[in-house]
This record gives sequence, structure tokens and C-alpha cells, in this order.
Amino acid sequence: MNSVSLLASLQSSGSRLINSMQGITIARRLISARYTLAVGAQALVSGFHFLLNLVLVRQISQYDYGTFAFAFVLAMFAQAINNALISTPLTVYTPVIKDGDERARQEKMLSFVNMIFCAGLMIVGLMYVPFSQLDSNTVICISLFVAVYAARQYSRSFGYARLRPLVTAAGDTTYMLAGITIMAILLSVKPEPGVGYILLALAGANLIAIIVENILLHGRAALDQIKGNWNGYSHIWEQSRWALAGAVTTLLMGQAHSLIIVKSQGPESFAPLAAGAVLFGPVRVALMTWQNMVKPEMAMALSENRFQEVRSQMKRTTILMAIVMTGVVIALAIFWPWIDAFLYQKRYGGEPMAMIVALWAAITLCSASYTPMSAALQALKNFRALAMGSIYASVLAAITVTALLYFHSPEATLLGILMAELFLAVFMLRVVIQSMRRQS
Repeated sequence: MNSVSLLASLQSSGSRLINSMQGITIARRLISARYTLAVGAQALVSGFHFLLNLVLVRQISQYDYGTFAFAFVLAMFAQAINNALISTPLTVYTPVIKDGDERARQEKMLSFVNMIFCAGLMIVGLMYVPFSQLDSNTVICISLFVAVYAARQYSRSFGYARLRPLVTAAGDTTYMLAGITIMAILLSVKPEPGVGYILLALAGANLIAIIVENILLHGRAALDQIKGNWNGYSHIWEQSRWALAGAVTTLLMGQAHSLIIVKSQGPESFAPLAAGAVLFGPVRVALMTWQNMVKPEMAMALSENRFQEVRSQMKRTTILMAIVMTGVVIALAIFWPWIDAFLYQKRYGGEPMAMIVALWAAITLCSASYTPMSAALQALKNFRALAMGSIYASVLAAITVTALLYFHSPEATLLGILMAELFLAVFMLRVVIQSMRRQS
């Protein structure tokens, strides 16, 4: 090849490389824009829940608010189980499947498992009706809310698994608009609605969002998603059982106080702690949203041996979350007199709300610190390590919470939750460092 031909060849190769790099850059910008919109939509949902809780803290009785908050705790347990058994396998297994038919088969199988799981939640709730101290209509509404809440976790994850976050954003926006509309009508008709009506309204809004997401993802074939079977789930179960143990015990760690207090002293004693947690609801939702979005990306990056990219993402996110939480704490400290007067004095004036909110701030900061590490370990499919850490932490939480409640007061139990969160953060840091070293 002469020098002229060589130069032309080099110029052609360089041009193709530049075009390819430009295409990659544009694609990454588009992906980033889509995820930004998805986070924005989730922020709207978080804002809706935040404002709803502010209204309910002031509007309904302490007993009803305690019941409402505990219903959300039950929904979070259902969501955690769904996430471990169904939604996480969907987001870490299916995105890396290259064969379209095989991916569709796996998706249908998981959709079928999701349908059975949510139906099972409803049946368990109905079976509890004769044994509950609440009236039967309230228990039925709680059961429906919990089942639909768990189902929504799966439909949201489907959008992320397909790398179509705008579908999830559309569902979140639909839920927010439907929730605002239904709740506005309900509150205008009944200024102090029963807790059952409130949960039924939220279940309806979630159901509308699920329908929208499924239509956008599957079109006319939406109903075909539930025509799968159990075949192939046994392989997923081998690893997801550890994810299940980790998810449930992590939630037990964070909610040990709610279960013990409601069981021993009733919803009224739990209500002040739930009211203090309201201020950090948007932060917790943001953490979960980030984790759901990045798990598919981390799984793909790890499958392509891009370990440094995952490490960098964990570091950046941890620093960002620490900065955000510091800003939240400073804002609460500055505006606390106004917040306390507006939100708590009416129904919780006799409670140590400043201490409760301060402890929730510390707990949320710990949760934020290990969220990136949890996402990385799930992408690595190291569910056993996650499970063992959360099992140890939940045992620590149960012991300390019980002791603090016996010797002190309900608000002191948050110290037990803080101790468990600190332990889990340290444990997870150690495990993720070891796991990344072995992988690389």
C-alpha cells in the first residue's frame, strides 16, 4: 500500500472512529436525559406523598395516622419481598439476555410469579379479617392497598429493565395526578376521612398507573404477560432466596420499632415516630429510585468487566448523597420552629418531636451511605452477603429496640435503629470492597 492510500485509509478510519464516538456521546446524553426525567417524575410522586402526609398529620386523629403509617410499613414489606423475588431478578437478569425470545420468556415467567404473589397478599389479608382489632372494611382496604403497592413495584421495574425509564416516569406522573384528583375529591366530601378510604384512594391511583405502564410497554399484548408459568424460576430462586432474606431483614432492621410498638402499645404510640419520619420520606424514595435505575446499568457494566466505572459511580453517589443529607439537616435546623409550629403542635405538642426528627436524620444519613454499595452487591448477585449483613443488623435492632422500649420510651427505640444502620453500613463497605477485588 503506497503512502497516499495509507493516508486515505487512516483518514477514513479516523472519521469512522470520530463518528462512532460522537454517536456514543449522543446516546449517553439521551440516556442521561431520560433518567433525569424519570427521577423528576419520581420526585413528583415523592412530593405528593410528602404533602399528603403533611395534610394527614394535621387532619386525622393520632390513632388513624398511626394505622395509616403502619399500613405503609406493611406495604413496604410486601414491596421488599416483591423486589427480592421478582423485580430485582427482572432488572439484573433480563437486560443482559441477547436473545429476544428468551428474554420474552423470562419476562412472562416473572410476570406470572408477580401475579401469584400479589394475589397471595390479598388472600392473606382477607384471612386476617376475623382476628384483627380493626373493622373488617379497614382491613380489606389495607390488604388491597398492600397488594397493589407491591404490584406497582414490579411494573415500575419493568420500565427500568427494558431501559425505558420514560415509561416508569409516565406511570409515576399518572399516579401523582390520579392520587391528587381522588384525594382532593375525598377530602372535599369528607374533611376527616377514615383511614380505609385514604388507602383505597391510593390503591386506585396505583392501579391506574400500572395499567398505563403496561399499555406503554406491551401495547395490546399487555395481558399476554401473565400467560407464563413457573418454569425456570427454580434457577432464580437459588439466588433470590438470599435476596429475600436480605430484603426482609433489612426492613425488619429499619422497622423493628414500628412492629414492636404497634403490637405492644398500639398505633397511637407509633404515630409520633411516623410523623417525625415524614420529613425524610422524599429522601428515602429518592434512594430507592436511584437504586432501581442503576442496577440494570451496573449489571451490564460488570458483565463487560467495567469495574472501575462501577467503583467511580459508587464513590460519586455516596459523596452526593452525603452533601444532600447535610443540606437537608441544615434546612431543618434553620426552619425547625416554623415546622414544629405548623406540623406538630396541633396533635403532637406533648411529644419530643425535635429529638425524634434528629434521630431520623441520622438514620437516613446512614441509609444513604450504603445505598450505592447495596446496588453494586445486587448487580454482582452477591445476595448472600447482603442477607447475612441485614440478618445480623435486624437481630441487633430487635434486641436494642425491645430493651429501649422496656426501660425508656417509644422515641428512644430510634437509637436502636440507628445502631443497626451504622453496623450495616460498616459491614456492607467491607463486603463490597472484597467483592470488587475478587471480580477484578
